[in-house]
Amino acid sequence: MTRSRWIDLLKVAVAAGLLAWLVARVPDPAALWQQLLRANKGPLLLGAATYASAVALSAVKWGILLRAAAIQLPPGRLLTYQWIAEFFNNFLPAQVGGDLLRGYAVAADTQRRADAAASVLIDRFIGLMVFMLGAALSANAVLIWGKPDGSPFSPEGALFMRFAAVGSTLATAALLGVVATLISRRLQGVVERLLRVLPLHHRTLPLWKQLAAAFAVYRAHPGALAVAAAGSALIVLLTSANIWLIAHAVQPGKISLVEVLVVNPIIVFALLVVPLSPGGLGIRQISFAGLFLFMGAGYELGTAVGLLQQLMGYLVSIPGGLLWARGQPRVPPQNLLNPGKPAR
Repeated sequence: MTRSRWIDLLKVAVAAGLLAWLVARVPDPAALWQQLLRANKGPLLLGAATYASAVALSAVKWGILLRAAAIQLPPGRLLTYQWIAEFFNNFLPAQVGGDLLRGYAVAADTQRRADAAASVLIDRFIGLMVFMLGAALSANAVLIWGKPDGSPFSPEGALFMRFAAVGSTLATAALLGVVATLISRRLQGVVERLLRVLPLHHRTLPLWKQLAAAFAVYRAHPGALAVAAAGSALIVLLTSANIWLIAHAVQPGKISLVEVLVVNPIIVFALLVVPLSPGGLGIRQISFAGLFLFMGAGYELGTAVGLLQQLMGYLVSIPGGLLWARGQPRVPPQNLLNPGKPAR
């Protein structure tokens, strides 16, 4: 058995272990199962629609950034690539799997690898920045005006809200700094001088120069960046509505949309930085359970929402898996990691 196969099996084992540990902490697993079965199907269907809408809007937003770089691809093709990426996001260890595929697919179509990679990176950073900005605004709003239902926070919940407000504000500033560095000539020069004195500069410096040249196009298209940010804000609302609808289907009134806006970006961030299981299985559910507990919505509800959202992600991304099985894109995305191999 190959090393990669062993790693895949280890990730599946990690996911199974995390889920087992999570369910073991639920006071009544049978009651949790009944909650899942009795969940209101109407809100769940609306939740699936918001999930699918967010995927489609992501393709539109990405297309705007590609057009700013003078890369013209049919909207249907971009939607195909985005849906395949969603399939990879749900069945690979982290969301970077889908990003690699998107970048490779456009590079294979256009022979413009650096521009394709730049579009995916700027799309990712703008999206994360807006997600964290949404968390910062929501957390500070809840701290100032209190919970929408007027109930008090527990001491742990109040501490979490302060941490979320400060942490998401700092994360927003850091991501804004990354975007500014990728676009600003002056900041790019600072990074270039730093790379020159670091080890392996003969490898990192050419790559940095190539990416910096690709990102330069966005200096002349600030409108595209603004529209992409607005699209990301709408995606934040859609994905938060997805979580809220799932929670409403299980236990109506236990958590508000404003509170979901606080926890949603934190869960997205956790799935990116802890790529220990396929599609975040186990990590997602533990994140939901812990964050819902801090918000006063309950550990059991968080567990149920995490499980249902995972299942919904699998179902919505199935079309992407079918498209990929038909041969789109034509070559596995791992080749994007090898800069010496030309796209074809």
